[in-house]
Amino acid sequence: MLTIKKAFIFAAGNGTRIHRYSSDMPKSLLQIGEESLLIRNIRLLDKSFKLESITILTGQFEEKVQVELEKLQKTRCKILTLNLSPEQISKGLLTGFAAINKFLKPNEIFLSVLADEYYSELDYTEFSNWLKFQNNFSSVCTYQAFSQPSEYFKNYSVELEGSGPIIKRVVEKPKKINSEYFGLGLIATKKSFAVRAAKAILNGDKVTLIDLLNVEKDVTGEALLGFQLHGYYKNINTVSDYYSALAFYRREKQSEFSIDIIIPAWNEVDTISYVIHDFLPYSRNVIVMDNLSTDGTAEIAKKSGAIVFSKKLNGYGDAIKQGLKLSDADILVIVEADGTNRAEDLPKLLSFLINADAVIGTRTYVPYIENDAHMPFILRIGNIIFGLIITVLWWNRESRFSDVGCTYRALWRNSFLKIESQLSSQGPDFSPEMIVELLNNWQRVIEIPIPYHARSMGVSKFSKGLSGSAKTGLIMLKIIIQKRLVSWIKNSIFSFKKF
Repeated sequence: MLTIKKAFIFAAGNGTRIHRYSSDMPKSLLQIGEESLLIRNIRLLDKSFKLESITILTGQFEEKVQVELEKLQKTRCKILTLNLSPEQISKGLLTGFAAINKFLKPNEIFLSVLADEYYSELDYTEFSNWLKFQNNFSSVCTYQAFSQPSEYFKNYSVELEGSGPIIKRVVEKPKKINSEYFGLGLIATKKSFAVRAAKAILNGDKVTLIDLLNVEKDVTGEALLGFQLHGYYKNINTVSDYYSALAFYRREKQSEFSIDIIIPAWNEVDTISYVIHDFLPYSRNVIVMDNLSTDGTAEIAKKSGAIVFSKKLNGYGDAIKQGLKLSDADILVIVEADGTNRAEDLPKLLSFLINADAVIGTRTYVPYIENDAHMPFILRIGNIIFGLIITVLWWNRESRFSDVGCTYRALWRNSFLKIESQLSSQGPDFSPEMIVELLNNWQRVIEIPIPYHARSMGVSKFSKGLSGSAKTGLIMLKIIIQKRLVSWIKNSIFSFKKF
């Protein structure tokens, strides 16, 4: 029975195609759920194989990788690191294989894994069980059937002899489709392969890792084997790849996520019970942040089933921020207390949130504005203009906005924690501030149209009359400009330090 004692995780790449996400850390530290890609791959290797050691090949972010490794729970095997120089990294994956040559015994078989790849847990287990009974091979590649041609062309192709497991040949980034399979970064190979990689680097040969898999097969006369994986897989090279992997994880865990509704309230006794009863079936908790209302809002909210925090608050923004801080739910949803937002629209926000960090509603889509809803022409145009200002000033975030004041929004708690310390607004300017701080932190923010219902009772606190709307608009514009100037200054300092 085959025994593999060592695995090597390649985490030294610069990840330039996913900057800004990887400009100050390696791709391997991108979070998928509660753990980074690196921790996930270590955990799966340690769980599926009886290894003596896992060595992580690092680059310019060695210190950050070391900090990340401190988060590891106890492993069965030793966790080691090997730092590669910038010159080594510039020459590609082959230098990594050349570098690990000295850690291997003659004829020793080892595993190699790319740290920026996401695999299902079941695939790791099945590959481990199958590999135990293999022998007389030059290398073993894992592969998958592609569903879209882009998967095939971005990776290396795998052509089988018959139905497998013997591989006829592998081709780096093929130009045409010659098989139905593409190869993955999880590979089992031997010290002789690492030796051949070292020689190729020393001689300056223009060969790739995939070329050497073919060479090794031909030189040794042993078969190049393949094992087909069937679970979810994603090679994270771009921002879209990252969010695709996140979306897959979130769909798998969707039923486990908790949802809390945050409602800022001040003298909303007429409507608060209806809003609470509307949203309770969709959530774990409805949290009402009551700013010492004098009309009985807090008492009615408690009787209606909400968790109520009644205390002196410094305004709308302060109420929302404190409510968000009090919740430990996975998903945080903010709604108005006046009945202009409805729970029937929440599933739409949550469906978009699967593939984003935050979803913001917009009330400016005319067919969705209910008769008698407080959205006069001047207010609607003002929201559209301010949304356009944010869109233009943060143009490289590729988000589009047409409403900066809509309260109805949903975000992941982890996204809120990333911006919590940067949120200072306490009034209506909190709404655009939250948006721009999410953008400053390179979060994916999506705006979607939602129905804007008429307030049946009470009066708006921020847009009563033209003067009230103008005052709120000026406050919002001020925070937008301030935040953009601060962001530009910080980016300039960051760029100067890197230079």
